[in-house]
Amino acid sequence: MSVILAVLLLGAGFTDPHIPSGERVVYLGYDQGTTREIIHEIYDNGNSYYSVHKHIDTTKIVVKCWVHASDLSTIKVIKDRSGRFQLEVEPVDGGILVSDGFKGKESNVKHSGRFYDRHTLIEVFRGFPFDQPETIEFPLFESNLGMVITGTCTYGGIHTINTDAGEFRCHKLTLGFKSKLIDTLYKVLLAGRSFDFYYEVRDPHRMIYWTDNKDGYMKLIRIESEGE
Repeated sequence: MSVILAVLLLGAGFTDPHIPSGERVVYLGYDQGTTREIIHEIYDNGNSYYSVHKHIDTTKIVVKCWVHASDLSTIKVIKDRSGRFQLEVEPVDGGILVSDGFKGKESNVKHSGRFYDRHTLIEVFRGFPFDQPETIEFPLFESNLGMVITGTCTYGGIHTINTDAGEFRCHKLTLGFKSKLIDTLYKVLLAGRSFDFYYEVRDPHRMIYWTDNKDGYMKLIRIESEGE
């Protein structure tokens, strides 16, 4: 491998999409016969982004995420359900510390270097190189598996998405996995699901629509604040 190619490969990945601080959008979520409003807001802290994702229903799920602005890799994730602490994920020396609030235990997953958590992917995929699309491989921590796997983000062209907020031209991105074994295991654990994300072509590439192959989805209802 040439030195130039090696440098290019090292540089490939997600980059800062310059998300407006204070952006607040509302989605309609549907899963297994039930619908809910989902509020998603994000703030620019300079070197990092902080987001809050709230399910407005009986589950009262709240997910708080901190990611590095430069490459959108994970700093910390905290998830609460029905007012109770459920999960915390953060990098530590030599690994990833996972705290399970429901089971009352901690575990350390061995890993070296940056990683991405599935709860952060709404923001992470905004940093995809839409101008020069390429499949990106990235280390993905999946708490359902308790391990870091190699995820892939694959470009699927431009599609028109109709929502209550209007019609949007969107880039389609699909979450996949480098390993066929992991892909199969992941889908077994999540009832055969695969996931597609649709991001507005226009900057700052807000997520307009997310769907799985089991009829679950999140679709934009309204933009309450475009941020600054």
